[in-house]
Amino acid sequence: MMIRSLLLLCALVWLSPASVNGQVKPQKPPLELTAEIISQNYCAASSNALTLEISLKLRYRNVGNQKLILYRGHDLFYQTRVRSAAGGAPAYEVLFLNSRYFDSEFESIDQAVPGKVFVSLPPGSVYERNLLVGIALVPEGVERGNSAIAAGDHTLQLIVSTWYKQRSLAEKLRKQWEQKGLLWFDPLVSPPIYFQAQRPTSPAPCKRPS
Repeated sequence: MMIRSLLLLCALVWLSPASVNGQVKPQKPPLELTAEIISQNYCAASSNALTLEISLKLRYRNVGNQKLILYRGHDLFYQTRVRSAAGGAPAYEVLFLNSRYFDSEFESIDQAVPGKVFVSLPPGSVYERNLLVGIALVPEGVERGNSAIAAGDHTLQLIVSTWYKQRSLAEKLRKQWEQKGLLWFDPLVSPPIYFQAQRPTSPAPCKRPS
């Protein structure tokens, strides 16, 4: 539990606006992230709270001219930014910080060469992974507050970590693996995608994680 808390704290630093904005450079980054909605599902978290589960396909595309090394393990932190679509009144934005961390499964990171939890991306190649995000949705007649969305048109944008350990280790491995490619460890931001949230008439109860 202590490890999980520390990693969540690291995620807040890695995915903070200052961290992401700090990566903005005049040239286009060599790694591009896009997201595609595969499906939407609704369930009842409680009698007055709904959850919209959105299944996404993430695509990491190497748009640069050198080989990239990308972490593809099971530990991932991401921020879901949802905005009400233009024209809605009043406009609002909701941020959801999520983590997917399995502390019972060891991953070998610090090695002489990239291990199986890394993927090599030659220029022009694409790596895909699936992601399920949960968004709080208020039922009819319930005040939205600051941590949920209402029914209607929205856009969804992801800020995704590509590294969850110390930055010093990432910098060390980038130098150590430079003959294999460039280790990428900066957060990525996807372009906004449109979706419509609806209020289901009889949603099934949400499944509890086992």
